[in-house]
Amino acid sequence: MQQGNEKQASEVSFEEFAPATYAEWRDAAVEALKGADFDKTLFTKLVDGITLNPIYNAEDVKTAIDEPGQFPYRRGTRPLGYRSKPWDIAQGIQACSPEGFNKKALEELSKGGTAVNITLNCKKGVKLSNLADWNTALKGIDLAATPVYVSLGSCGLATLSMLAEAARNNGYGSRTLKGGVLFDPLGKLVMKGSICGGMGFCGAKKQMASMMKWALANTTDDFATIGVSGLPYHNAGASAFDEVAAMIATAVTYLRAMEAAGFSVDQVAPRIRFTVGVGSNLFLEIAKIRALRMLWAQIVVACGGSEESAKIKLHAATSSWTISKVDPWVNMLRGTAQAFSAVIGGVDSLDVTPFDAGVRRPDEFARRIARNVQLILQGECNLDKVVDPAGGSYYIETLTDEVARESWKRFQKIESEGGMVSALKTGSVQKDINATAAKRFEFADQRRQTYVGVNRYVNLEEKPLETGACPAKGADAGAPKCCHADAAEVALQGDSVEDVTAVLGSATTCGIQKALAGIYACPVGITVEPLPVRHATERFERLLDKAVAYQAKTGSRPKVFLATMGPLRQYKARADFSQDFLRAGGFDTMYPAGFKTVQEAADAAVKSGLGACVICSTDDTYGDIAPEFCAAVKAAKPDMTIMLAGYPKEQVPAFEAAGVDMFIHVRANCHDVLDTLQNKLGI
Repeated sequence: MQQGNEKQASEVSFEEFAPATYAEWRDAAVEALKGADFDKTLFTKLVDGITLNPIYNAEDVKTAIDEPGQFPYRRGTRPLGYRSKPWDIAQGIQACSPEGFNKKALEELSKGGTAVNITLNCKKGVKLSNLADWNTALKGIDLAATPVYVSLGSCGLATLSMLAEAARNNGYGSRTLKGGVLFDPLGKLVMKGSICGGMGFCGAKKQMASMMKWALANTTDDFATIGVSGLPYHNAGASAFDEVAAMIATAVTYLRAMEAAGFSVDQVAPRIRFTVGVGSNLFLEIAKIRALRMLWAQIVVACGGSEESAKIKLHAATSSWTISKVDPWVNMLRGTAQAFSAVIGGVDSLDVTPFDAGVRRPDEFARRIARNVQLILQGECNLDKVVDPAGGSYYIETLTDEVARESWKRFQKIESEGGMVSALKTGSVQKDINATAAKRFEFADQRRQTYVGVNRYVNLEEKPLETGACPAKGADAGAPKCCHADAAEVALQGDSVEDVTAVLGSATTCGIQKALAGIYACPVGITVEPLPVRHATERFERLLDKAVAYQAKTGSRPKVFLATMGPLRQYKARADFSQDFLRAGGFDTMYPAGFKTVQEAADAAVKSGLGACVICSTDDTYGDIAPEFCAAVKAAKPDMTIMLAGYPKEQVPAFEAAGVDMFIHVRANCHDVLDTLQNKLGI
């Protein structure tokens, strides 16, 4: 029946279909596997420690699923999700000067950005060292409508004072400010190994308290003064569990410090903004975001805060860990998938890392593509029109519980060691993350984890991006030097925002920090093992860099001869595999049609003039082929490296005795084989 323009569909019934039980599904899968082991084939163990099941059903979900907007906010902090407020498009901006930053920020906002994202860093952000820099950087930005998120190092109080004064100079009162100055001294500690400014964590806590006092009196809850970043852990190779545990342990440390300074949980919790890194495991990242939101809510309430105060403020940045400088165009695809995870997980703001960030300061094209990823997710994919589309998924709900439980265990371990500061000082947090990073590298080395364009499917014709540089002249002139402790002296009367504001006319951020160190007179000496920023592909990129250097020196790429034996069907699979395997080390291949006799193959290998070759055929034929081939080649060219495609285990000792130097196969450590080969050939 049709009423107006609406057509009423008849009710659909599925009663005719009997529900399939897990046992029935398993039996069907076992039959389809034709003898392959069910448990080994269909269960996937991740480097994070989670084992993914091949199928999930209602019995796997152990926790009641609340509605969106209900405590503990597993499904988001708002009942209507993005329908009531879309996530902020908060793209990070790198610039060589305040003028350059301002130009790029205005461009971002005019082309779809909805927030200004400032990272105070000479190499990966922008240097704003005095009030004049801040006035310039914010010029023309509507601060009443636009959140400004500032990620900084150790100079929290100076930065907050400059932002507030620059806003006033541009015509905006402090109560119009949105976003925040995200002071995260422990995040800086684990990145650098110490807290800059000569005052240790004691001084950082006093700065944090002064910032909190001013914010409570002069801004709304839309403005945060404490940051908790998971990026130092995520970008060092941490598991999802360790990243979440480190974040909530850091937040609890700040919460306790502010309570000791006289502030309540309900005053402090809304002023904390979290930043989470988002990697490439689509569903795990969704679960991680949901688990973090849920755990923080439970912590706030357990500490005496209200359910309203327990609503997390959550920013996300796509992963630097997965950014590759080789074949960087693939980073566009990685960033898109990661952004999708962040949005489905329910973050409040998002920064998609531009595809060229591993090589240079992102150019205009890279920034446009990164921004457009978010615009497409909103405007074309309509992800801002749905409320928690992941809610109720047996897989995601089960995974969320698993991430939450394991993260809580690791948080409790940190707490048992005396809290985050103590755990960083003893190095237990770093030890766990370094172990996970080593395992991630192992997975990449063995190609159990694929990185397209780097350890698989390498395009040797790909031209590298130009590194770029700050222009020598113009608004973006001259990359600045970073801040040092030899800044000019500043005469501070106290450590309030008002005291700092009084000296802003002539002071630099570093000068204020130095003066505060004198006021606080806190003991110095907190040092920890820093966590480096790592990249999953860095080991293969070093191999490829060596191959590029070899080509520049010799005029040609390093090359390997493929000794293909027999008809096409006999050698093609292993020859193709070997070709892809070798390209991950920058090796091109000489790939002839199959040779009819072993002697023909050996003669061609020697005549090629190359230093290495791979025997490509089948296990059934290798017993006849390999010894004869090795003998012929070694007799004519003793120093030629001979590899064999495959790993016929029972014949390996005999083949090694015959002269096979290495084996190329699916379980081989690709990186180590290629590294050894490069060294043998003097690359």
